[in-house]
Amino acid sequence: MKKQNHLEDMTVEELRREKEFIEECLRDEEELYNFTFNKSSVHIGGMKSRAMQERHEEKCREYNERIKKIDEILRTRRAEEKR
Repeated sequence: MKKQNHLEDMTVEELRREKEFIEECLRDEEELYNFTFNKSSVHIGGMKSRAMQERHEEKCREYNERIKKIDEILRTRRAEEKR
């Protein structure tokens, strides 16, 4: 994943591709989490389970923040193009 401060340097097309990639990463994270905790019969200890849940929540938060930032930049660029 590219660093946050480089988003402003990307073209509109690059931003769209980055957003698509991050959305795919988020879906993958959700699918992995869902499989691990809902469809798997593997026993996971309480501490490990909690650590995995916290990591999952943090990754989802990071992905959603990055998507939000990309959307903001795209909206700004569209507004600038209309002027």
